[in-house]
Amino acid sequence: MKIVPGFPGPADPSLTDAFSAFISAASRLEHSYGQLHEEVAQLRIQLADRNLALATSLEENERMRILHGEILDALPCGVAVVAQNNDVVLLNPEAKRLMGIAETEKPSWSVLPKPIRTMIDSGPSQAWRQGDEQQIEVQSTGGKRWLRVRCTSIDDAAVNTGGTLASPTLILTIRDTTSQKQADEEREASRHMVALAEMATLLAHEIRNPLGSLELFASLLASDAGLTEDSEKWVQNIQAGIRSLSATVNNVLRFHTPGASALAEVKLREILNNAVEFIRPLVQQSGLNVTLDETLGDAEIMGDPGGLQQLLLNLTHNAIRHTPAGGRLSVCACIRSLAEKPVAVVEFSDTGNGIDPEDLPHIFEAGFSATRQRTGLGLAVCERIMAQHHGAVAVTSHLGEGSTFRLEFPIL
Repeated sequence: MKIVPGFPGPADPSLTDAFSAFISAASRLEHSYGQLHEEVAQLRIQLADRNLALATSLEENERMRILHGEILDALPCGVAVVAQNNDVVLLNPEAKRLMGIAETEKPSWSVLPKPIRTMIDSGPSQAWRQGDEQQIEVQSTGGKRWLRVRCTSIDDAAVNTGGTLASPTLILTIRDTTSQKQADEEREASRHMVALAEMATLLAHEIRNPLGSLELFASLLASDAGLTEDSEKWVQNIQAGIRSLSATVNNVLRFHTPGASALAEVKLREILNNAVEFIRPLVQQSGLNVTLDETLGDAEIMGDPGGLQQLLLNLTHNAIRHTPAGGRLSVCACIRSLAEKPVAVVEFSDTGNGIDPEDLPHIFEAGFSATRQRTGLGLAVCERIMAQHHGAVAVTSHLGEGSTFRLEFPIL
């Protein structure tokens, strides 16, 4: 074979094989690259889906976090979360209000009331067990408040799976039980008052009969013409003391055993005359004078003589306590027309110290006493007796000048 210069000779078999192998490898590489490209594209799609799902999850978590915060803020009970080392993580607005913490105050151990800090520090082995409730008293800007606190411990693993906390995390649920506590105290006080009233009524019944006998004997002594002047004074003092004690006994009985009085047609003039004579020893013993000025004539009312006597006796005791020696009590009675109807008006006046304007609205309340040294039943019984007689009672008073009680009775 003739070889032409400049042209390659016959192909080398080894080179041809190498070239073929290269072409084959390139084809396989190109095929693998195509598969890899498809897998990368698929992974990108999956990654985009995962990112979208993660973004959605984060958005949902944020929404749930905001929702949980709003729920905590709206709860009608207080919630406090105390983590490791007494680190206060959360105080919702109601917890701050109940514990008297300012809304702008950041949650911290020092702002918690001392009773709650003591309860937490004591640990479950001493003061509380898991889920137990305790009632504590705290002082706030509004005054004393009673709180019921439920303390629940959360396991470390439930709080932090990445490590161990120094102490369990506590959730405090706080409810205001002030109104319930006050209601319980009022019920207990009411039970005590009922028991005392029953005992006082029983004692008053037992005392009244001996007092009646003493009053009778004192009247017999007073009518003895052979008494010396000193003896007459002693008898008057005895009568005054007995009648004063009788007034207290009768007030207790009338107040704690209420009921309709036995009213009958009576002449008010006679009732007033007898009542003034009945109170005269008391008035004289106190160094006072008493006068009666009436123009009632034969006017009659539906009345209870005993109740009306008690009424005047209570007003007398009240006047004596506030009128210095040398003062005067006056009883004035007349007929007047009110709303085109005739009424008997009785005015009981004293020249005493008068009634404080702050006390004036409360003087007819049972248990109220301006001196804080009396039972506070006298004027309350007066108001009740007037109501039983279908009448009305009012008072006017000026400090340093005295007081006047105005009684109005419907005339038959």
